[in-house]
Amino acid sequence: MCAMSKTPKVERAARDAVDETTAAITDARKTAKKLPKKIARPVHAAIDDARDATDVSKKDVRKRPKKVAKRARAAAERLEKAVATALARAAEKARLRAEADRAEREARRAEDEAAAKKAESKARRRAAAKAEKAAARAALASREADDELAAALGAPGADDDDIETPVDDDAETPAETTGADLAALSDLTVAELRARARAAGLTGYSRQTKAELVQRLS
Repeated sequence: MCAMSKTPKVERAARDAVDETTAAITDARKTAKKLPKKIARPVHAAIDDARDATDVSKKDVRKRPKKVAKRARAAAERLEKAVATALARAAEKARLRAEADRAEREARRAEDEAAAKKAESKARRRAAAKAEKAAARAALASREADDELAAALGAPGADDDDIETPVDDDAETPAETTGADLAALSDLTVAELRARARAAGLTGYSRQTKAELVQRLS
């Protein structure tokens, strides 16, 4: 206690400033190890500056205590500012990196969705083309069935009625159709009506409905 009481207050303040700066150097070094090298460079420079400020002898403290204290405190402030700036830069870099990663994930997800939609659209086009071909085959099969039925009943094919059949001018004109005949015609099938139309020398009957055929034959 006697030794401390004999030490001037300004000298004690200078020593305290040097000790505080030395502690700040230790903390700054620990922080700098966790930072990227490029961002940590200003911190290392501030650490070197602070070391110079704390590298004082007891003689310097006795002779220029105020100057030593001022220099140590200034170096500590610069070191503290350098650390704060480095931490802010590191945090901003981490934020930007996180945003870049998120944007990359979103872009990849959008590409995957676009590829899935493209594949789905392609599959739909294939299904539509397949259905169209099936419909065409069904229509052809139906037409062939009609032709086979017409042939079985002695009627012409779908294309045969377009050929005009010579009509004998001397042939007798069919008698006027009665109500009973009209009813009989209505009982016939389309194929049978077409057969009668062909026998009567009519043309274009294959495209007509049953009612139209009955009307023409009556």
